[in-house]
Amino acid sequence: MTDRNFRAISLVAQQQHAAYSAAQMFLHLVVLCLVFAQPQAQTQLGAQEFSRLHTEAQSGNRDAQLKLARAYERGNGVQKDDQEALKWYRSAAENGNPEAQENLGVIYLAGEIVKQDKQEAFTWFQKSARQGNANAMYDLGTAYYNGDGIENNDTLSFAWFTLAKEAGDEQAAGAIQRAKTELRAWKITQSFKLIAEMYDKGVDLPENQKEASRWWLKAADEGDHDAQSAIGIRLADGRGIPQDPEKARFFCTEAAKQGDSSGEYCLGYLHQHGLGVAVNERDARTHYERASVGGNRLAIKALARMEANGEGGRTDRPAACLLYVTLAVAGDKEAMRDLVALKSRMDAKEWKKVQMGLPILHVEPAKLDAAMEKIKAQ
Repeated sequence: MTDRNFRAISLVAQQQHAAYSAAQMFLHLVVLCLVFAQPQAQTQLGAQEFSRLHTEAQSGNRDAQLKLARAYERGNGVQKDDQEALKWYRSAAENGNPEAQENLGVIYLAGEIVKQDKQEAFTWFQKSARQGNANAMYDLGTAYYNGDGIENNDTLSFAWFTLAKEAGDEQAAGAIQRAKTELRAWKITQSFKLIAEMYDKGVDLPENQKEASRWWLKAADEGDHDAQSAIGIRLADGRGIPQDPEKARFFCTEAAKQGDSSGEYCLGYLHQHGLGVAVNERDARTHYERASVGGNRLAIKALARMEANGEGGRTDRPAACLLYVTLAVAGDKEAMRDLVALKSRMDAKEWKKVQMGLPILHVEPAKLDAAMEKIKAQ
């Protein structure tokens, strides 16, 4: 077992099964095996250097642990020992070394020196990919392609192959080329959106708003209404991309034409704040109302504030309260605090109107009062 070479042999066959005939696959693997059978140039470790490396690894140095794992794996400066290699790969991986994490994932996927565990392999690939390891990104693309340790998902597979290519993985370009012959255009656009969400949320990848905006824009240029509204809002407030109200208005209008509630919210925001258009609270209210019908929470909150403050032509504090209750029921804690603050400005007659509207929202007045008291006590 040799880390990168073993990975290539074990994963290429799995990823390419849909693109090759059995005969082609056999020939491909024969070529790979011949190539990888050639002696690998490596610096031989002397006894003194190996001892120093072992000491550093035992002290917790994750880079030394990775080097020691490779030494045991290849029999470099010490007798070859796969179990010792596994031990030190695990130590380095648990200490956060991305290369060790990817190698450990390959070991679990292969199932030669440990019991095969594709879910465990997938977990280590995730950890490594989040740190920018291109090989691990390719591995995730392969896992999603084959359903190894995770449910098959062609869109996520394409997304990870795309990320792997950008990060420098040599095999990713071929995987992308093959996938493009299998996927419909809308799925490829969907993969761009998934990449944008990864960078936006900072879960699968470190948060990077600039990268998120770049991928939202790529999807928006393909006509996707979710992406159009997302990049429109970002262009409006300059998040991850230079502020450009005119472009924001264009993308949000295109999204709204397709019935996208976020596009309507974006247009409302632009009209309310005079970005790319003259300030027009009535138009802002109209767009917020349309977006609210679609369940857009940002629009509901914006509309509630307009109702409460008399913006856009009228003041209706009971209506604002009911909008805040709608958001609070959905788990918006800030909306509950806004509700408490607004009630303090209302008289008994206005609050009575709120209570009369609660049954429509399936909210019991007594329970709402109790929840508000808890907020006030905080």
